[in-house]
Amino acid sequence: MMDDQGERGSLRREDPLMRTAEFAAVTSTDTAAVRVEPKPLPFRKGAPWVALGGAAGAVVRYALSVILPATTTLTLVDLPWGTLAANFLGCLILGVLTGYWDERPPKYAQCKLVLGTGFCGGFTTMSTFTSEIAAIIGAGFPLEAFKYVTASVLVCVLAVMVGLVAGSRVGVMSTREHAAEGEEAP
Repeated sequence: MMDDQGERGSLRREDPLMRTAEFAAVTSTDTAAVRVEPKPLPFRKGAPWVALGGAAGAVVRYALSVILPATTTLTLVDLPWGTLAANFLGCLILGVLTGYWDERPPKYAQCKLVLGTGFCGGFTTMSTFTSEIAAIIGAGFPLEAFKYVTASVLVCVLAVMVGLVAGSRVGVMSTREHAAEGEEAP
C-alpha cells in the first residue's frame, strides 16, 4: 500500500500539468527555494517609515538641485540636469532594490517602506519634472522640451531595467553565499 502511494506521488511530480510554482514550493525539499515576504504593515504603522525615508530622499534631492542648478529664462534654457540626475538615480536605485528583493526578500516590511516608497519617492520628482517642461515650453522652446521628455523617459526606463538585472544578480549571489554557509534565507 505504501509503495502505491509513493508511486502515485512520483507520477504526479512527473505530470507536466502539475509543474507550477505552488506545486514546486509544496513538494520541494529545498527550503531556500521558498521565499517568505514580510507581512505588510497597517497604514498607521507604515506611514512613519515612509515619512522617514521620504524626508531623507527629499533632502538628498535638494542637495542635488543645489549642486546641479537649472536656469530657465526668456532667452536661455538650460536643461534641468538636477532633475534628470535625480530621476535617473532614483530609478536605478529602485530597480536595484526591486531586483534584489525579488531574489532575497527583506526580513522586515519597513525596508521597502523606508527605501522604496519613502526614499526613492522623496528623491525622484514628477512635479518638478513637469513644471520644468512647462517652463521650457513657456520660454518658447517646445522642441527642446520634447527632447528632454523623450530623453528622461528613455534614460529612466533604462535605469530601472539595468537596476533590476544588477539587483537580481546581487540577490542570487547573496542567496548562494548564505546557502553555502548553511544560513537560512530571510
